[in-house]
Amino acid sequence: MNEVFVNMGQIGVMSKNGILTTVGLGSCVGVVLYDAYSKVGAMAHVFLAESRKDSNGALTPGKYADTAIPALIECAVKAGADRNRLTAKIAGGAHLFSNFGSNSLNVGSKNIKAVIEQLEKANIPIISQDTAGNRGRKMRLFVETGIVEVTTIGQESKEI
Repeated sequence: MNEVFVNMGQIGVMSKNGILTTVGLGSCVGVVLYDAYSKVGAMAHVFLAESRKDSNGALTPGKYADTAIPALIECAVKAGADRNRLTAKIAGGAHLFSNFGSNSLNVGSKNIKAVIEQLEKANIPIISQDTAGNRGRKMRLFVETGIVEVTTIGQESKEI
């Protein structure tokens, strides 16, 4: 089975079968959009909550929540998904620097909030999530079935 890795700031899309995988979800958030009828899945590895005017979000739309969600929707639709049937699953957004004690360093919670806001703005329901905590994760989408498997460091894999 074909497996495609979606690295930090990237977007991947597949239809019918295959696996989309992202690793290293610390404070980053993995976002999966899926259309069960057409069996189209799209995944983004979101690095930060929002793009800046001086950043080049146009070249790496998957890097920021405010550019990743619209780009992810566009990629899924181009691959054959119906925008009205898309559902979302998210994972990641860990607070990896809790020993510093400052909430301003909690990039993970900012990323989670931004991804949720963008999905709500796009009217895409989040049907499952595995977010926050203080450990990194790996996320895999099995495109044929829509199953999303999340493996948290030091724990067993689970379906979300």
